[in-house]
This record gives sequence, structure tokens and C-alpha cells, in this order.
Amino acid sequence: MSFPIIPDKHRLPAMLTAEQMIAFRRAHGGLAGDAPRGVIICLYTGIMPRFGWRYRSRRVKGWRGDLYLIDRTARRVGVLGNIGIGAPAITNAAEELIAWGTKRLILLSLAGGLQPDLAPGSIVVCDRAIRDEGTSYHYLPAARDVRATPELVAAISRTLEQRGLTHVVGATWSTDAPYRETREEAQQFGAEGISAVDMESGGLFAAGTARSVEVASTFVIADSLAGPRWTSPPDMRALHERLKALLDALIEVLHPDR
Repeated sequence: MSFPIIPDKHRLPAMLTAEQMIAFRRAHGGLAGDAPRGVIICLYTGIMPRFGWRYRSRRVKGWRGDLYLIDRTARRVGVLGNIGIGAPAITNAAEELIAWGTKRLILLSLAGGLQPDLAPGSIVVCDRAIRDEGTSYHYLPAARDVRATPELVAAISRTLEQRGLTHVVGATWSTDAPYRETREEAQQFGAEGISAVDMESGGLFAAGTARSVEVASTFVIADSLAGPRWTSPPDMRALHERLKALLDALIEVLHPDR
């Protein structure tokens, strides 16, 4: 059996758009109110169960996963979690947020380190993604990498500096298959200076570029592929605290009155 391949698929109109899906949900009683201007897509599940206790917020009905709009930002900033992992899940969520009216999207996640000096707890602000996944190719022509929005990357870096959160700005290797990451690939990308490995940034950056919204990714390094073998994170509690500090900073970045 063969399948048709359309090399320039990204140029063709879609049969079902995210705007149609948003209209469908509104017609069935969901998504009341205005869209948040900016959203943090939080892939670390440890933050979401108590999110409503830590931040005074309103939970949005009619959304996949848990979407909260934060009161102190006049509900202009949202945090979305519990939507799964991988480029398809995150890109689908991004499409629907964009269709609703969101203009800035930041990914918050744990990631693997590819540089020996990135110890667990290190923060990486991602400015570029190697496209070793499939989702991005539905949005943009084939290319080795895709970039985040420079202005948003700069705003995140500036806010982290003001808060005394040491970080690096660097690239990530985005792959669909974490259990098929090879030593050869990790060594190659590490030698090129790539900072981290994740699953989602390539798809998110491509969708943001295609849809003309601002996108970036931020990581807390957990495990490492920088040595001869994989090493696990030594202290998840410390990583949890680091992610909370990073989340607070990202809310400040997206606050419309900053």
C-alpha cells in the first residue's frame, strides 16, 4: 500500500480549522469570555494539581486539559496543563488557543541536558529547535531547524536576570521518540552546542511561525544525555521548586501591564 505525499502541504488550506473547532465549542456552551493574551503551556504535572490554591484564578470550561486564567493579570494570562506530551498534543492546543485569540505562547517543561555543564536544575531559554519530529513539517517547508520569537526570548531572559535566575539561551533537539534517542545523536548535537532535548518545541515554533504569534520554550534540566550513558535526576523536589520559580517569572513576562 502506498500513501500520497504532498511536499508543499503547508501551503494548502485545511479541511478543519482550529477556528471552526472554537466556534463549535462556543455553540455548545464552552469558552465563555475573552481569550488570554498569553498562555504558559505547563508540561510538568507536579504544578497543576494545586494550581488553583497557589494562584487565584478562574478555570475555563470547555477546554481539553486544565486552563486557568490568573486573576492578578486581569485574566489576561493563562496557564494550561494536563494536555499530554509530544509535539502533536502541544501544537493542537496551541492552534486552538491561537484561534481563540491568544497571541503569545511559552512552553514550560523539564528537558534532558546535552551539555556537561548543564546540571539538574539549570534553566534553558530555547531560541531554536532542531526539527527531528513530524508535526512541524505540516506547517513549514522542510528545514533543519525553526526559531522561537526573538523578542519573546529576550523578554524571558531579561526577566530571569532581574529575578536572579541564572540561565542560558540555547537550542533544543526536538524528537518524537525519547526511547529512540541514541548516543551518537546526543554526542553529535552536544558537539554542535545544542543545549537540551525535548519533544515539543519544534512543533510549537512551527505553528507559531505559520500562525504569526510569538512563541518560546523554557526548560529546567532534569536528566542528562551528555555523558556515555543516561543519568536520571537526583532530586525531584529541587526541580519542582525551580519550576515554580520559573513559572512565576513567565507570568510576569506575559503580564500585559509589565
